[in-house]
This record gives sequence, structure tokens and C-alpha cells, in this order.
Amino acid sequence: MEGLLNLKNNIFLITVCFFLNLNNLNSQFFDKSKGFIEAPLIYSFENNLKGITKITPIQKNAFSKYTFLELSLSKKNINFPEVWLNSKIYDELDPLIDLEGLLLNRDSPFESPIFERFKNSPMFIKDTIKQISENPLVYCNNITSMYNKAGIFFELNCAIPLGFFNNYIILRLQYSNNLWYFLKINTLSYKRLNELVAIAETLTIKKYE
Repeated sequence: MEGLLNLKNNIFLITVCFFLNLNNLNSQFFDKSKGFIEAPLIYSFENNLKGITKITPIQKNAFSKYTFLELSLSKKNINFPEVWLNSKIYDELDPLIDLEGLLLNRDSPFESPIFERFKNSPMFIKDTIKQISENPLVYCNNITSMYNKAGIFFELNCAIPLGFFNNYIILRLQYSNNLWYFLKINTLSYKRLNELVAIAETLTIKKYE
């Protein structure tokens, strides 16, 4: 009976330490550029990621909702970061499906007769949506590993063609203080991409002693 009680106490302590490690022992922050705002990122309890923060443009318009930087913390250890990232890209394509509806509705400029001759080309939106449902990695570079001031990170960089522009997606796994952070950048604008990457490079993770 005493052994069972000790086992329960040990399990409780391990659980408490795990959640303290996730929530209290580290702080994360970015140096934001002018024109961006930061807000908490919330996920459901069932998600394997714990949301931390989301950075978006202050000025809102029809396309600004597709420009953002998200930072999360993995609740589990990641043994094979390259495999994890290659699988994760399939979970990050919902905004593209939403964007398809925006670009192909009757009020979209793509419905103009001038674009009719492009609708059977490989770069047209519907063909891209079909391709990403089968294998989005054809639009991605090979995963690279690099270092920044927070530690080592692994990056999957993708440019998904949508008509005459791209949806840029960057997925990063950042390893720091024995924890895995997931960073996602999404935008339709190459200028915004450079701005968000610059913000991502300022990521600072501090460990409380």
C-alpha cells in the first residue's frame, strides 16, 4: 500500500514538473517591426502544441488575414525534426483552401475573361489545390538546419503558386532549453515575408533559473 502511494506521489510530481517546464521556466519574445501587432495564440487542449503568440499586420484588409507569424511549444519531444516538419505541412494548408474560395468567387478579378486562357495552365489555382492535396512538398525546398541566438532550428521553406503570385509558408522547429518550439510564417506578399522572417530572427528564449 505504501509502495502504491509512493508511486502515485512520484507520478504526480513528474506531471507537475512537466507542466511547470512547459509554462513557467521559459519566456519567449520577439522584437516586432512597426505595423505589426501581437496577441496570444490559443489552441484546444487536445492539440499537441501549446500556443504562445501570434503576430499579424495592424492594418486589416482582404489579404492581411493570410499574413501572420505563429509561435507554439510542442508538448512532446520530437526525435526526428525533418520527418515532423514534412508531415506538419499537410496540417497547415487550410488557409489555402479558404483562399481558393476568395480568389475563385464571382467577384474575384480572376473571373475576368482576360484570365480564361490561363485556366488550363499548370500554375492555375485549381491545379495547385489538387497538387497540394496529393503532395505539397513539391513546392518546398529541402529542409535545412541552421543556428540563431535561440539555438539550432530546422526549416521547411515553401512557395505555393496561386495564379500569378505565391503563398509563402515557412515552418521552423526551434530547439532551445531542451524544448521544441514550432514557428510558422504565412503570407502572400514577398515583402511581408521578408518582414516576418526578420521578426522571426529576433526570437529570444530566456530560461528562469
